[in-house]
Amino acid sequence: MDWSRNWFEGFKGVLREGVDLSPFSHMRVGGRAAVLVEPWSEEDAALFLRVCAEKGLPYHVLGGGSNVLIPDEGVDAFVFSIPQWNRVVRDGNRLVASAGATLPSLIRKAKDLALEGLETLVGIPAQVGGAVRMNAGTKEGETFDHLVSVRVADESGELREIPREDLHPKYRDGNLGKVLITTATFELKPSNRLLIQERIKEYLTYRNRSQPVTEKSLGCIFKNPPGDAAGRLIEAAGLKGAREGDIMVSEKHANYFVNLGAGTSTQVLDLIARVQETVQNEFSLHLHPEIQIWPPQ
Repeated sequence: MDWSRNWFEGFKGVLREGVDLSPFSHMRVGGRAAVLVEPWSEEDAALFLRVCAEKGLPYHVLGGGSNVLIPDEGVDAFVFSIPQWNRVVRDGNRLVASAGATLPSLIRKAKDLALEGLETLVGIPAQVGGAVRMNAGTKEGETFDHLVSVRVADESGELREIPREDLHPKYRDGNLGKVLITTATFELKPSNRLLIQERIKEYLTYRNRSQPVTEKSLGCIFKNPPGDAAGRLIEAAGLKGAREGDIMVSEKHANYFVNLGAGTSTQVLDLIARVQETVQNEFSLHLHPEIQIWPPQ
């Protein structure tokens, strides 16, 4: 990728070339980014997006790395990383969270302030921006259930607030288009802190029992088809424990793939294709990926 730092005059932040992205992935797979972009502020992110759009430069936004598959070859693109944007502040019964804040930290903040509503998202290892981007959720609830607005930077270089009524999320898709989320605001309800804590404990106990939360994975690999569950279909097809190299269909939950050590993104893709083909042959159903699969450079 041809580019010049001079194109981004006024940008404040860090630009690092040739950064290995595998440590950013929950599965610990993937190659290098041409340039890792760590903007200091939302204004710097907006400036960078505008220049990328004007120059036709490719970019990706990397959240917590829990639902994105980075190719082994790396990506010949800018990759935004914003874990430094991690503030969560209270505004009455609302919490305003920076996109780089983790969902667990947001849920803890809500619990400490005795505000209920986010407990159904317990166990999702995402950043707030990524959770909004994909409308992350569980069978008990979704990110958009209590969302009232998002603030975004777009390719015109503008920063704007989008109210919930102007958003049209889908199942596991916030449907936001080409923007970078900077903050999200959630409307919650006052409650008893101990009751919230007990619900969190119940959800965590269930997740730990039913999902491979301590293993290297990308969360659910496939979307659930209408009226069914991808994990049930994969298990019924006899694929629990199926492997491609060091990538394995989890023995605990069949809609999770885990990295046993030296797994690669290519092995993940091979296992996805194998699972899709088997489920299609057995049940005449096509499983669609829930994870984002970045194209190779």
